[in-house]
Amino acid sequence: MKLHHITIKGDGPLNEDALIFNDQQSIFGVADGVSSLVPFASNENLSGGYIASHTVKDALESMDSGGQSLYGALTRINEHLHMKMTEYQIDSNRKEELWGTAVAAVRVQDNGIEFIQTGDCMILAVYESGEVRPLTRLQVEHLEEAAIEMWRECIRQGFRTKDEIMPHVKEQLIANRQLSNAEGGYGVLNGKPEAVKYFEYGKFNKVGLTHLILLTDGLFLPAESIPEGESYWEFIASSILEKGIGEYAADLIDLEESDPECITYPRFKKSDDKASIIIDFEL
Repeated sequence: MKLHHITIKGDGPLNEDALIFNDQQSIFGVADGVSSLVPFASNENLSGGYIASHTVKDALESMDSGGQSLYGALTRINEHLHMKMTEYQIDSNRKEELWGTAVAAVRVQDNGIEFIQTGDCMILAVYESGEVRPLTRLQVEHLEEAAIEMWRECIRQGFRTKDEIMPHVKEQLIANRQLSNAEGGYGVLNGKPEAVKYFEYGKFNKVGLTHLILLTDGLFLPAESIPEGESYWEFIASSILEKGIGEYAADLIDLEESDPECITYPRFKKSDDKASIIIDFEL
């Protein structure tokens, strides 16, 4: 088993994505911090999203017992996040004040792979046959698509900068946040007890498995860049494995730099934080 990984800061002042490595327990993961819509900084000038993703990182990396499931671990981490926000006097009833994190993590075992996910991080399993099996789905896709369509409509109306478009989309993004860990919404680890209801988790065997790809949404390609007729996740997986994660990320950043105002490839920021771990089972 060989690991390849990368993390790159996006437009923000901090990289709120985190890589998770616990070699002793064979636990590996990525986390994508989500900052509050209300301005917040800790005494160390850290954002809520950074604190949340690194709370997950620190907890999973310090696990020293195979007796605890990833579900149990994330449940306790969620409770710890709630306690941290309480210390900072965050009102847990106001979702716009909450910070949190998306997570995708796996534990490699002799007889299979345990996995867990919430939010919009992804886990892709790749097999000897070439099959690409998404183990998870984008929990926020149905909500973000509505906001992206509003972005496209602004472009059709002649807007040509992010600063012009964002005010027309911001209310939709705020409304989306109210649907975190709610019916018709999406899951995110944000300290609310409902968060555990939106975990996707399980276990599968390793027969024929060659690679696991874990990645945050900053490494997703714009839908407009996928060749017509290609499967989205198959194209991403094959691109990562053919190029290597470093070259793949560099090419994506070049694409983002070519479209700084997010017009050709509609999105909410020029460049998001990026994190990925590739687990290679081929010897």
